[in-house]
Amino acid sequence: MAYSIILKEKAAKLRKGGYSLNEIHQKLGVSKSIVSDWVRTIVLNNKARLRLLNKIKVGQAISAKNKKKKTNQIIKAYYHTALTDISSFNLDKNSSKIICSLIYYCEGVKDMYSGVRFINSDPKLVETFLKLLRESFDVDEKKFRVCAHLHKYHVLKKQLNFWSKTTQIPLSQFIKPYIKQNTGKRIRKGYNGCVSIRYHDIAVARQLLSIARAFFQNKGA
Repeated sequence: MAYSIILKEKAAKLRKGGYSLNEIHQKLGVSKSIVSDWVRTIVLNNKARLRLLNKIKVGQAISAKNKKKKTNQIIKAYYHTALTDISSFNLDKNSSKIICSLIYYCEGVKDMYSGVRFINSDPKLVETFLKLLRESFDVDEKKFRVCAHLHKYHVLKKQLNFWSKTTQIPLSQFIKPYIKQNTGKRIRKGYNGCVSIRYHDIAVARQLLSIARAFFQNKGA
């Protein structure tokens, strides 16, 4: 197919103005391969090069935004599927004990000769572990001790109250918090520190670890 000289001149003018191959293709209705062939020898000045560069950056930003939106939609779909599956799951005392044991095996201290010691910074995980522990064992609330690990930038009273509410353990059972030094240059917004929860009962610790190991032995590869 023959193209007019006027069309080629328009393509050249647009290119010199810093237009991308895709923009020229859309404006003139000519394929990008042909546009590329027409303008490949054109040298762009600084102004045109800057426009083209900005256009590329905007395109990349839009592409990244669309990709993120699509990813979020996929994650949201997975979450709703999981909600449906979990709502039909019967969490009896035995299941609670197994899940509690697996969480402890991942985040707890694996020592058969000391009591329960669970360390984490995720409030939801801490809350869930303690809920399952209380449901699964005959817990003596007086045996709990909590040590908060905080940064110097934390407001001590506020964070201790936060962890007391999260763990449902009174402040009277909190031991002296560990304060980490911090330059103040890097402050993690929304970070509440972490807690070391101790439950002084060797038998419970041994049961938790034994159940987890038995699960891996029975259900593992």
